[in-house]
Amino acid sequence: MSRKWERMVQKNTKITNKGRAKQGKPLVSEAVSDGTITIKGRNWLMPLLFVFVGIFCYVAFRNTYQDDNLYWITGGSYILLGLFTFLVRRPFIKIGKNFLSTRRFTGDKRVEPSQIQEIVISKDAVVISLQGKGGKWVFTRVYHRIDITEVSERLKEFAEQHSVTFKTE
Repeated sequence: MSRKWERMVQKNTKITNKGRAKQGKPLVSEAVSDGTITIKGRNWLMPLLFVFVGIFCYVAFRNTYQDDNLYWITGGSYILLGLFTFLVRRPFIKIGKNFLSTRRFTGDKRVEPSQIQEIVISKDAVVISLQGKGGKWVFTRVYHRIDITEVSERLKEFAEQHSVTFKTE
């Protein structure tokens, strides 16, 4: 199926699901799946940094700016930003039938199998090397809090299916 056709099917499925939900019927999308697997982790370093900066704002400026409302808003905003990044903005790797997708600082990134140079699996990390200036995608057990065994199994299947170089260290 071409991508245009897939998008049209998804759009029509969305419209149909709205109508079926109003009628109390089961949704079409529950039965239809495109085979995409999303494995989510948990980012903890940036949220921890934001919370510490918020606490630092409260401690460092407590004697001078405590009466200002901005004092409380600034520290509270950093703490809320830390909670938001911890709970909502989770790192993930999405493995589709003909693509890999993940979230980077500049947004969601998607690569095709032809753009992947190699996939290296080690005990605590998964490294996906991209061709050209794409760099590397690294997922670690400690930093990303992601299940390396599940990711390695899925990526091994993906690599075999698309003849991408797969190494285990």
